[in-house]
Amino acid sequence: MKFSTYAEVFTSEHPLAEAYARGQMRVPGHLLQDVLDETGGRYEVTIEIGFRMKKALRLAAEATRDERLATLAEQTEVTVSLEHLRQHDPLSTRIVYGCSLDREPTDGDLPGFDAYIDHP
Repeated sequence: MKFSTYAEVFTSEHPLAEAYARGQMRVPGHLLQDVLDETGGRYEVTIEIGFRMKKALRLAAEATRDERLATLAEQTEVTVSLEHLRQHDPLSTRIVYGCSLDREPTDGDLPGFDAYIDHP
């Protein structure tokens, strides 16, 4: 299992753009300038690790015996780097950011984790 953080520019090709175009959600993400204002100009943002993610991390850690995932499951928040967004205009760039837990090809069966993901 691989835990990672992400910060992406919201464009018309972004997966959330279609839902936005259909009117199913308000404008996704955040204006980069607003994020920089909140962080005092630092190109990083701290986000909460939500309940569902913490539970998924715990289950993945148990299934894989991965101490790093177990440690992450005990944290309340994680920092997302925005450094790669420095070349974008903060006044016109919308970004989406978060964290994800993804399978790797070598993971195999993870019964407790798979059951939770299929039926949370």
